[in-house]
Amino acid sequence: MTAGLDQSRRALIVDADPRWRASLAEIVSGQGWSITAGAAAPDDLGGYDLAVLDVSPGATGSGLPLMEWLTSLGTPCVLLSGLSRADVIAAAERQPRVLGYLTKDAFRREDLIRLIARAAALPAPEPPRVLVVEDEARWRAIYADILSEAGYVLVDAASYAEARGWLQRGDFAVAIVDLHLLSSAAPDDNRDGFWFLRAAQQRDLPTIVSSALGEPGDIDRAYEEYGVFAFIEKEGFDRRAFARLVDEARRSTQRRAAEPPAPAAEGAALLRDLTERERDVLAQLVAGHTNREISERLGITPNTVKKHVDHILQKLQVSSRAGAVAIAVKGGLT
Repeated sequence: MTAGLDQSRRALIVDADPRWRASLAEIVSGQGWSITAGAAAPDDLGGYDLAVLDVSPGATGSGLPLMEWLTSLGTPCVLLSGLSRADVIAAAERQPRVLGYLTKDAFRREDLIRLIARAAALPAPEPPRVLVVEDEARWRAIYADILSEAGYVLVDAASYAEARGWLQRGDFAVAIVDLHLLSSAAPDDNRDGFWFLRAAQQRDLPTIVSSALGEPGDIDRAYEEYGVFAFIEKEGFDRRAFARLVDEARRSTQRRAAEPPAPAAEGAALLRDLTERERDVLAQLVAGHTNREISERLGITPNTVKKHVDHILQKLQVSSRAGAVAIAVKGGLT
């Protein structure tokens, strides 16, 4: 290690070729970095300040999906390949956390050192925050144990009122919600979590329901009316599957944010493809109403509302109700 350098920064090296792994580790560690190196990515990708990835075709455990995962965590990446690939170059240019793309046949040690220096100069990204809406301390401790090591910061709320206040004051990457919460009005049997799901949906916040209330009606309502990302039952809780769902939910928001917004003229053109009834339903979505409320206002069944919403999403070429509302507003539909 170079004298005087602090190895508190962590670097991940993923390359299927052991000779390249050894060479890259020697270069990166020589710049004062602590190294984790392997032919495949480790299960836990949190906590790295730099990643050097082999994205050659067929490379084990690497490639563009790994790059997308790491950059979504805020990790700067350097990409390596045996060949110059247009798809990798295009992906790298779209992703601001990719520092550079180096081909192995023209590799120069000083080029990698220059990119490592850029990574060292970058400010550390703000850790993603997760809002945990759960009134049982035991479950809050379980979530903290799983997610804290992955680099998440958890904010706890034991009631709908407390959760609603946090949602009003701050930004969150994901919310984890129990449907049965502390309630002075109905302490023994309530569904206060549904109130939070509605507020989260209006903010396009991806939400995972973790509840002992696994009744089919509750599950359908959570998915169809409030568009939750996932519904898991506490009785069969799986720690690894839960951690994976939280990561996927957070990345789903980042992918939508990266999509270029539809111009106003394009949005208006898409709106013209809607039927009169679909426009009525979309106007209700703009007003923030749930499927059940739209059903009551328009005098149609909730199932019919769901079908209209599905058709609206398809015609407007979006994947969420929030995306449909954005196009409606830009296109002048009120």
